[in-house]
Amino acid sequence: MTESHTFQGQQTLTLADEEYRTVTEGRIRIRIGVFAFVFMVLIAVVRLAEISLFSGGAHQGDLPQAIKIKRADLTDRNGELLATTLETYSLYAEPRRVWNSAETAEILSRLRPHLDRLKIQGKLDLDRSFVWLERGLTPKERQAVFALGLPGLSFRKEPKRVYPRQFLASHMVGFTDVDMTGVAGAERAFDDVLKSENAPSVALSLDLRVQFALTDELAKAREKFDALDANGVVMDIRTGEIIAMASVPNFNPNAPGATLPETRFNHAAMSTYDLGSVFKPLTMAMALEDSVADKVEMFPVQKPYKVLSKYIRDDHPSDVPLNMIDVLGESSNRGTAMIAQRIGAERQQHHLRNLGLLDRVGYELAESAKPQVQKNWGEMATVTVSYGHGLSVTPLALTAAIGAMLNDGVYVTPTVQKYSMASPVEGRRVFRSEVSQDMVDMMRNVVTNGTGRKANVPGYGVMGKTGTAEKPSAEGGYDQKRLVTSFVAAFPHSNPRYAMIVTLDEPKAIEGTYGYATAGWNATPTAGNVIRRIGPILPGARDTRQFAKVQP
Repeated sequence: MTESHTFQGQQTLTLADEEYRTVTEGRIRIRIGVFAFVFMVLIAVVRLAEISLFSGGAHQGDLPQAIKIKRADLTDRNGELLATTLETYSLYAEPRRVWNSAETAEILSRLRPHLDRLKIQGKLDLDRSFVWLERGLTPKERQAVFALGLPGLSFRKEPKRVYPRQFLASHMVGFTDVDMTGVAGAERAFDDVLKSENAPSVALSLDLRVQFALTDELAKAREKFDALDANGVVMDIRTGEIIAMASVPNFNPNAPGATLPETRFNHAAMSTYDLGSVFKPLTMAMALEDSVADKVEMFPVQKPYKVLSKYIRDDHPSDVPLNMIDVLGESSNRGTAMIAQRIGAERQQHHLRNLGLLDRVGYELAESAKPQVQKNWGEMATVTVSYGHGLSVTPLALTAAIGAMLNDGVYVTPTVQKYSMASPVEGRRVFRSEVSQDMVDMMRNVVTNGTGRKANVPGYGVMGKTGTAEKPSAEGGYDQKRLVTSFVAAFPHSNPRYAMIVTLDEPKAIEGTYGYATAGWNATPTAGNVIRRIGPILPGARDTRQFAKVQP
């Protein structure tokens, strides 16, 4: 009995020991498993950190971060948008994270066919932290690339400057680089203002409606007369505001690098020309200002006229003597030369300097060329400059000078900013009021009775002057077959407010011009077409009096 009980007790104890041992071993296995799992996680974390920091990833500081640059809008004088900033995305890659560079490049180039597949693959094969693939994607384009699910591709959010008017006013508005820094036009001129904190939009003096009409007529004239280029300016002579300034061909500032460099050139402000007889009104004004001639005296322009060793010729010689009014109306070089000799070189230069024609136009834009001035300004230079040869200036500079002559004799520096009543206009007197009024009437006579008849637009009292100049030849002298033609105009006659110029570079004779390629056949009617379109738009453009022939 005793032995039996003892055996049963030992058996019970042995079973208990086994159960305990089994539970203990299970717990140990679980602990080992947990430890192994934690150990593996730690290894993975360390490995990821190693990859990220040392072995193939990029430091966070190496990756492009989102750019937060604010740049204010540019508008025209009426609030029409010229330039604004939109949010875009730039696509970049971390080459070390790309699984298959060839496959990635192939898939990406199928979605974005303008990207070169081989160039993309070459970038993805580089041993670099990141490489740019494309900039300026819209949110929709960014989403399409993101949906591809390609490893190693990422995006940076950044602003992009956008020009909704595209080609229109591109030379005046300018553009920025990819880092939103202004590099041309108003974008460059007002760069600091546009980038300042909480900057309001900047309103330019430009009127888009006038700009469109001017650009359109210049483009038509360039094509019609097969000219190299065409340019023009419309300016408010009281405030100095440039209402329109155009040069064709022009460019799209949304893609300035995709155009030829010459199309980015603002010829109205950066090209200097011998502009020809459009200088003659200034010569008449100088003579009246200095009282060396008057409107009554008759000049013997019908006779050959020699200065030093050169005979001065007229394209359409008169058979009779002419007074100053008709010297200008008939555009007589001989009569102008006689008057210039009385003014003399010293006084001529004094007046030209006052009119801003011996220096670059001092307005806001960097696009402003210095004139080409003769080194030896003797008697012959005095004569030739009086009718627009031997002094090369920009069309903008001449527009400002003519405007000053007609603005009661007060020169106002051109500006591309909209006039504010809070900032009074500053000007300087260059001619007496009486001289200015005489020139107003004389230039009206050019349009009604002289060489500018094709610019006469009823209702606007157009004043003007034609100008045709031969371009300098590479062999010296001038090339009679290569011309620059211009028409400088102002209106209205009753109360001059607007001055403008149209210039064509090397226009050709066409059917209906009888073999002529001079200003009266091309630049003059083009200016008339512009005035016909912009006159109804501009305040104060209508003429309020009937014109009678100027009396000496």
